Amino acid sequence: MRFNSKQKSLSSLLLAGLFATSAHAQSSLNLQPTFQNDGGKNIVFFSTIGGASHYNWVLNIVDELGSRGHNVAFLTSDEDMRFGSPYKYVQTVSTGAAPDWDPAELFTDELKEMSTNRPGEFMAMIFELMFQTYERDYLFTRQFFIDNKIDVALCDHFADACVDVATNLSIPYIVTAAMDITKDTAAPYINNDIATLNFPTTEYQPFISRFKGKFIDPIKNIKAALPAIKKMNARKVAIGFDAKLEDPSTKWQHSIKLSNTVFGYTPARPLGPMAEFVGPIIPKHYKPLTQDLETYLNAHKRVAYVAFGHAATPSEKDIVLILSGLLESIERSDLDGFIWATVHAAGRFPDTITTSSGTVYSVKDMFDHTNPHAHMVKWAPQTAILHHPSTALFVTHGGLGSWYESMYSGTRLVVFPFFGDQHGNGLTVETNKLGGVLKNEHSVQEAVDLFRKVIVDETGEIADGVKRMQALTQIYSRHGVLRGADIVEEVAYTNKNGKLPQRESADHRMSYIKSHNLDLYGALALLVSFALFAVAFIAHIGYRLIFESSSTDKVKKL
Repeated sequence: MRFNSKQKSLSSLLLAGLFATSAHAQSSLNLQPTFQNDGGKNIVFFSTIGGASHYNWVLNIVDELGSRGHNVAFLTSDEDMRFGSPYKYVQTVSTGAAPDWDPAELFTDELKEMSTNRPGEFMAMIFELMFQTYERDYLFTRQFFIDNKIDVALCDHFADACVDVATNLSIPYIVTAAMDITKDTAAPYINNDIATLNFPTTEYQPFISRFKGKFIDPIKNIKAALPAIKKMNARKVAIGFDAKLEDPSTKWQHSIKLSNTVFGYTPARPLGPMAEFVGPIIPKHYKPLTQDLETYLNAHKRVAYVAFGHAATPSEKDIVLILSGLLESIERSDLDGFIWATVHAAGRFPDTITTSSGTVYSVKDMFDHTNPHAHMVKWAPQTAILHHPSTALFVTHGGLGSWYESMYSGTRLVVFPFFGDQHGNGLTVETNKLGGVLKNEHSVQEAVDLFRKVIVDETGEIADGVKRMQALTQIYSRHGVLRGADIVEEVAYTNKNGKLPQRESADHRMSYIKSHNLDLYGALALLVSFALFAVAFIAHIGYRLIFESSSTDKVKKL
């Protein structure tokens, strides 16, 4: 086919147009952001208590910020500086010795009961422990912020010293938390107060429990915690900080609350503009299996992994229940082994365990690795164990970090909750068919039956539930760090006097009456009242006219 001169000219014009369009599109795609032309920001993350679930996901975010050209630091205690070491761009700085408390001594059966049934008393006790070093942390952090000209602070939700310093110096800050526990994420059917976490929503909560949780327990909890809060405020005033009696939602109202979660782990509800969910953020780098663990796992096919995190420590009664259940599950061939990360609990194990079959097991043999079915270690490379194909079950305290890692690897759960959000997390695991919940009042037979139910999964509903949650976890964990870093940069570059005008909803600039349309409802009520009055008045006049006319007719007839 040949083109005449006109066709060739038209073709040339079309090609030129296409090239021009392509060049325009290409130049648009290559546009570079300019907001960072003046250089990076000085950003700090402060957290001295709480362990991996408080540290690791935020450290991933600040490390990403460091790779973007910002100067980032992690302020923590001597004991927890190790958490910062894997991150290339993070400068880890010690604030001094950690608060003096031993998880093995703290989490007794009595205190576990207190955390569940008397949360106000439990929180008052935790305040005393968490704020042992407040004065030192406040003064150190204030000087660090001044010396390093900090632009943005990320403060763990337990880190009052960080929030108070940022407030004192008018520095914008972000509150980091694994959970969503403020009014920014509240709804009438959501229990996200620290004292009502046993039921994430009111869906499965009995009426009496709902009534107490709404009207009675808040008063009891405030009464129990108030002396500790007043004492803490007096300490703050003594070092020059103008402390007030206010709940965290009021204190943090102008700050973004950054949570390492996603709907599915936390119940769905509307979110306020100052709340951001960026989870689940799971560290991409983790410790590999030791040679002993790899050999053990390769030699077994159905292994249970038992670990309760950094702080939660089972009592001897708890250990006997779980260990007996595992051994009897092995006798029934539901399992063929288990790995137990003992952490602080090694001294609480009994000498022997006798199962219902009459078999006596030496616990020393388990610690010496001479029992072929048991492998005891103090600390375990959890992620690597969960990803091994022989790991069939994870017996956990139900902390969010462990829950995320188990779902990413597709490992079924048995939750043995201790305190805080763990009871609520266990309920979610159970109702979403991701595993089951073992309670310390259960019998050994109930433990064996629960392990079998989760492992065998006769209906397949647990396998299906875990597969769905695994997909959700893997999808949202891909970009959580990037989204978190973007939010920090938003605060760094768009704040105005420490506030974020674009995130302040209009109701903050209006009266309560106008923002809730009470004036409109009032006007409507007046109009309706006037209309009803008018109708009643007209009806009354009409009735009188008719009645009087009827009476006049009767008189005339007489």
